[in-house]
Amino acid sequence: MSAVEHPTPSVLRSLSGLNELTHDELVALSNKLEVQSAKKGAKLLDRGSTDTSRLYLLNGSLQLRAEDGAVKLISHNDPSARSPIARLRPSRFDVVAASEIHFLRLEDEVLDWVDSNLEQTSSMLDTYQVEESELHSDRNAENQMTLQIYEDLNSDQLLLPSLPDIAIRVGQAINDDYADANRVARVIENDPTIAAKILKAANSARYGGVQPVGRLKEAITRIGLSTTHHLVITFALRELFRSNSALLNEKMRERWEHSRNVAAICHVLTRKCTKLDPETALLAGLIHDIGSVAILGYARDFPEVVEHPTALDEALAELHAQIGNMILVKWHLPPYLAQVASLANHWNREHKGPCDYADLVIISKLHAKIGNSSTQRLPEIDQVPAYEKLGFKNDAPESSMEILEEASEEIRQTMELLGN
Repeated sequence: MSAVEHPTPSVLRSLSGLNELTHDELVALSNKLEVQSAKKGAKLLDRGSTDTSRLYLLNGSLQLRAEDGAVKLISHNDPSARSPIARLRPSRFDVVAASEIHFLRLEDEVLDWVDSNLEQTSSMLDTYQVEESELHSDRNAENQMTLQIYEDLNSDQLLLPSLPDIAIRVGQAINDDYADANRVARVIENDPTIAAKILKAANSARYGGVQPVGRLKEAITRIGLSTTHHLVITFALRELFRSNSALLNEKMRERWEHSRNVAAICHVLTRKCTKLDPETALLAGLIHDIGSVAILGYARDFPEVVEHPTALDEALAELHAQIGNMILVKWHLPPYLAQVASLANHWNREHKGPCDYADLVIISKLHAKIGNSSTQRLPEIDQVPAYEKLGFKNDAPESSMEILEEASEEIRQTMELLGN
């Protein structure tokens, strides 16, 4: 393989995932990339590879070879060539040049640069192509469901859960120029369950004053409008984790139980990150797995997937992070919360600056998984970069485990507040 030339901005603009960059950004990206060439028979990607670089075919044709021997030919004239080739990881295919080809390979540092210059939109997942699923000769139910999700995404018809109505109305009331505790209270009073939980939170040890409050307006005044909004979203989310299907409802319940456990741990561990807000941390923990709600919603139409837990778990593992990010962007949550869904499983994530909500969720998830029966291999907590970000070190006198053990009653009460 050898470098040929830099791709022109117009070529880059035609590629999915890059077409939202501005002209100046495309020019800058053009200078970072080189068009590469390969002869017929050259292998560009091995089946099972976890290489995160992104391949775009510019000229010629490629073969995607599946494990069962099925082969798919992709030409640079095909619509699929506008998107990255064999994007799923681990790769399900060997990618081999079927002729002399020209292509682009975007490495991690370039992808980081692209991501930092792109707004998070529904185009995040348009890299999946129908052609990939067509290579699976058995066309099992899991592949069919995954395909349906991506097809709906590419046609901008992906069914995403909406933020609960009460949370939307409270947000509108708080953002009003004349917002005050009285106006917000009148909105929340329409949902007695949420109102009762706001009162309970305001009278908890964290916010409790000399005298307990008995009126919703007083409770909102005590905890503040912003915290009230976050708590309303938090309390309203439980309704999304429900299904009319008994099997799916059990899966929803498991996801909710895990999410509220992570949320409660996040709430406690914020004392190590003094710049993070406990109620925002609570919300971050609760929404980190929100993508599963959308996937389980699709599963209703694929009973074969529902009846085979392994297939359903594989679909959830493959899709929930990216779809979760899309949901949170759709809900207009701030970027530091929206990124939680896509980063929550990035155990080795490193970044500059102080700890953030993604760090908090990563460590809380690892704590929540301690002692469970999952076969997933997890890193040691004190070996994860986020652990030190939270203020813990191997030689520190206290550990996250000690903090959580001391706060076990607080965690129990927080989970109880979130609801079963």
